[in-house]
Amino acid sequence: MSVYTAIDREELAAFLAHYDQGELKHYEGITSGIENTNYFVTTSRGEFVLTLFEQHTAGELPFFLDLTAYLSEHDIPCAHPVPDERGRYLGRLKGKPAALVQRLDGCSIDLPRPAHCRAVGRVLGRLHQAGRGFPQRRDNDRGPHWWRQTAEALYGHIAPEDEALIRDELAFQRRHRHDALPQGIIHADLFRDNVLFEDTQLSGLIDFYYACTDVLLYDVAITVNDWCSTDDGGLDPPRAQALLQAYRSVRPLSGAELERWPVMLRAAALRFWLSRLRDKTFPRPGELTHIKDPEVFKRILLSRRDAAPLSPPETEPAKHHPRQRP
Repeated sequence: MSVYTAIDREELAAFLAHYDQGELKHYEGITSGIENTNYFVTTSRGEFVLTLFEQHTAGELPFFLDLTAYLSEHDIPCAHPVPDERGRYLGRLKGKPAALVQRLDGCSIDLPRPAHCRAVGRVLGRLHQAGRGFPQRRDNDRGPHWWRQTAEALYGHIAPEDEALIRDELAFQRRHRHDALPQGIIHADLFRDNVLFEDTQLSGLIDFYYACTDVLLYDVAITVNDWCSTDDGGLDPPRAQALLQAYRSVRPLSGAELERWPVMLRAAALRFWLSRLRDKTFPRPGELTHIKDPEVFKRILLSRRDAAPLSPPETEPAKHHPRQRP
């Protein structure tokens, strides 16, 4: 993630003294992403990622840390948080909540192939199934209420045509509620930079700090929009089909979900266009920052609005029943 809070070696060493992970050898800031301060940390006993939370309060964070621990213990490849000497996942550094987690092998993919998308679809289905047993819940703080608040803050600071598009899309989404669709734990940010691969072997999911309880299909739409979009915002059929078929091999979609698929793709595009517009319009100070281009998701939203999007594969064929003889 972008580095907003600088730490020196002595501060980090003092923090690590509360963990049974050996002596500090090396650390460096991670510059990708936009929300928290992250560092790679190497000690005499292993490699880790240190996160200082810039947005969440200490009271909000146990959900995320407990969730990643739970998923890791249920065979989902994500980074298990490291407990301190008192068994706590959450500490404090530079006056901010902080956590140390395992560093996973692999790297993110800039140009995914269908094989990568197939692996992502399968693991997302497994995550949704495993999450059914997680006992905690958390509302989505980037849901429709946040969309409207963010849009109101942006009006007057963005181009008139962008404001008109946002107003129109918000009105469309209000007319298409989806509260009755299957819900559960979702990652809510499963972009390419949050999935690690070794060649085509998926090795890890990271950055669960948007995770929440929401519509499962919305999580699929978020993932498809990032992994399967072309430069002009359209969907690439081989990648989209690979991801969706793999997902549905783990968790089949209902008829209601298939019907809502085009709406979900638009909702997912709107959410990330708004967040990127906000970050560009109202940037936060930081030592190193990385602001993602909002035009990417404007193009995706326009594509989902202007053309019939690629739908998930057809519903499973009905079982054949032989005709009764008269």
